[in-house]
Amino acid sequence: MTATSQTDALRVRLDLAAGITELTRVLVECCERVERECLTAVVLELGEDSSAWPGAADVHAVNKWERALRRFERLDAVTAVVASGESGGPALDVLMAADVRVGAPGLRLVLPVGTGGFWPGMVVHRLSNRIGVSRTRRLIMVRAGQGALTATEARDLDLVDEITDDIETRITALLAGCPSGTEPRLLRSLVLDAASTPFEEALGIHLAACDRAMRAAATTSAA
Repeated sequence: MTATSQTDALRVRLDLAAGITELTRVLVECCERVERECLTAVVLELGEDSSAWPGAADVHAVNKWERALRRFERLDAVTAVVASGESGGPALDVLMAADVRVGAPGLRLVLPVGTGGFWPGMVVHRLSNRIGVSRTRRLIMVRAGQGALTATEARDLDLVDEITDDIETRITALLAGCPSGTEPRLLRSLVLDAASTPFEEALGIHLAACDRAMRAAATTSAA
């Protein structure tokens, strides 16, 4: 892992070829630092790798990896992932756990497919929530057998939000646009729960969030 800080943000480069145990350790350390230092944003830059995922691992290693991903996607910080080149292995896992996903023009997103078909980890659950059941079904049952996705295909499937050839400028703009005082974890939860929560039940949750935001604004104004 190589990590650099920019104001109250963190940038970490993940070596996708490092193996599931090492990647889990690095991701946990990243989460610990964000939580300890109350950072407002974290950017994961994915290295290149096209090896089979999860490789030589047992279910206990997979469980630890999934828990690390869950911790990452629940951080009270804006999370972003930048993918370029031949991104395989856990790339799709990490992309689907992030708030913002940026791809370089030369991106080739290698899907996690082995002899048993598409990898049946929690990435399938995240895909269904983020891009919809129908597109997920087509992706994992049909498209996954046709090789890596191009950057354009990944964007059209909403696996990345945008494609840019100026990654550094985009990261700088992203970090500059993450003001302190926001509550990414709360906002993210409201978005992700919307599809499965009835309006009547959601109303109380949103009103509580609005009340919390107004109290925070009043405290800031009074300071």
